[in-house]
Amino acid sequence: MRAVRKRYLREFVPAIAGCAVLIVMSGFLAPVTGSLPVRIVLTLLPVLLAICAAVRVLRDQDEPERRIDLESFAIAPMVTGFGFFSFGLLQLADVGWQLRGGAVVMRVLPCLFASFGIAKLLVSRRHRNHA
Repeated sequence: MRAVRKRYLREFVPAIAGCAVLIVMSGFLAPVTGSLPVRIVLTLLPVLLAICAAVRVLRDQDEPERRIDLESFAIAPMVTGFGFFSFGLLQLADVGWQLRGGAVVMRVLPCLFASFGIAKLLVSRRHRNHA
């Protein structure tokens, strides 16, 4: 594993773990923390750290790695966006599961990450076959 990926994992995994812990704890922290700015910072700081780690690894990659990731970053939001839009249309037509808005919103990021992972596998394979 390249050094850039190791550093990314060292930075990204704790940030995402912190985000997950804060999501779970927000139900307990919100009533206890009276200050809205403190609640906002506690909630968004891990997300900001994860974004910084992702941008840093993208910047430090070599050109072929960057191209694969950028293509994957382009594909993943399209798949996720069209998927959730289609799901919303199905909900409006009373087809399939009926979920509250908050339940749907909390599924967007995991679906985006999964879409990115699948897109990266496919884009990497395509680049490897054409090289």
